[in-house]
Amino acid sequence: MQARPDLLKSFDKPGMALVESGFIAGPLADAARAAPEIRRRARLTATEFEAEHRTPRRPVVLQGMVDDWPALKTWGFNYFANHYGSQKVTVDAYNSARAREMSLAQFVQLLEQQPSEGGAPVYLQEWYYKAADPLLALDTPELEVAQYDFRRELYGEAISTNHQLWAGQRGGVTILHQDAYLVDVMHIQLVGEKRWIVMAPEAHLHSLDGGQPDFARLAADPAAQLMQCTLRPGDVLFLPSQWWHRVELLSDSIGVGRKCLDPSNLRKHVRLRMGELLCLALNREEVHHTHPELFNVALSRARTLARRMDVDLSKLRP
Repeated sequence: MQARPDLLKSFDKPGMALVESGFIAGPLADAARAAPEIRRRARLTATEFEAEHRTPRRPVVLQGMVDDWPALKTWGFNYFANHYGSQKVTVDAYNSARAREMSLAQFVQLLEQQPSEGGAPVYLQEWYYKAADPLLALDTPELEVAQYDFRRELYGEAISTNHQLWAGQRGGVTILHQDAYLVDVMHIQLVGEKRWIVMAPEAHLHSLDGGQPDFARLAADPAAQLMQCTLRPGDVLFLPSQWWHRVELLSDSIGVGRKCLDPSNLRKHVRLRMGELLCLALNREEVHHTHPELFNVALSRARTLARRMDVDLSKLRP
């Protein structure tokens, strides 16, 4: 008898919407609300972090790691509008029907004028702010616990510290997903609060006889290791590679994503990277048709990678 596919890995738009429905109401939503909290640890050394969380692949919320970051003291929506208002960003990049380019000043104005209730919340996702303005890098120094990131050896120093900024309106949601390329996630909360729901890589969403997802089975499965936390300013969430996560903004929020490549994942990471780049280069039209919500995001990642590696996309080596 052939095993039924894991519905969590239905990456097309209908499949992702079906999975998301489980977190809105029903047994999975109930289990997520009652799930145990991710452990919090204060002022761990890099050695303690590696032994107790990185090596055994255990999620943790780190406290006291960014107390000296200028961004924690100065960043806010008005700060960006006043100091970097002319910078162009893509808002709602993960929704092909709503994605549009505007200045940061326009984004902040839209966020302030559009009520979050009754409409789709405004969300700026994956802005590579250090590539846009190197001066912003001074506000977010390197994390001591992120020194193991092998991307600096693979791509160069500029890539290894190329954080992504996530800023959005209360009610904004990043639906359940695993981060690409087998990288660990470190998310630093700077303004407002976010609720994270996470599950282990072993989580599996089975289907019932009628083809509908068996959310009750997923919610009850110990292997899923369903957990949750609320990130507040100054918190740093460490989530090992391949852990599933869903994020909801509990208030207007600004956070920074820092990705880390564990050397043990190097071979698979390179294969995944090459696979995506080949899809974009050789099968562009079909990829755009089959994954409209992800295509522009993947293209933006590839272009940012090229720029940070000083690759001239207009030339081939003779």
